[in-house]
Amino acid sequence: MPGIGTHGRLAVLWLDTQAGVCINVSPDLNNITLNRSANHPESTTFGDRDTQREYGGLRDVSVDVTGIWITGAASAVNGLLDDAFAGSLVTRMQYLPAGSISGSPIYTGCMRLTSLNTQSPVDGITTIQFSLALAAGSLTAACAV
Repeated sequence: MPGIGTHGRLAVLWLDTQAGVCINVSPDLNNITLNRSANHPESTTFGDRDTQREYGGLRDVSVDVTGIWITGAASAVNGLLDDAFAGSLVTRMQYLPAGSISGSPIYTGCMRLTSLNTQSPVDGITTIQFSLALAAGSLTAACAV
């Protein structure tokens, strides 16, 4: 039986505070993009006319996130990101693209905040955009319960 698609509204993003408390920051967010890339260098040898080989290279992971900027105690993400930016600290991230649907992946990684932007257009809602990049180790995938 083929897999079943899910709606993006089910996505969940958890980030650790600097005290090590894992909190759900999804209520403030409206877009999450998980980017994975690999650099596979190519090479050939003398005498080879038809063979070019790719070798396993470096892998990278980043996450781009947008959301609504919410002030005060109602917002989990703003204070957490301000702390991470001020101290250039590393946080554990858990991303569930399909929420907690059984058999869906949970991506976990040790991430560093690489950018933090707030936009306040005169005719619109104030938004927040931030990017995380893999700081150590690798991205792991497990299945949601």
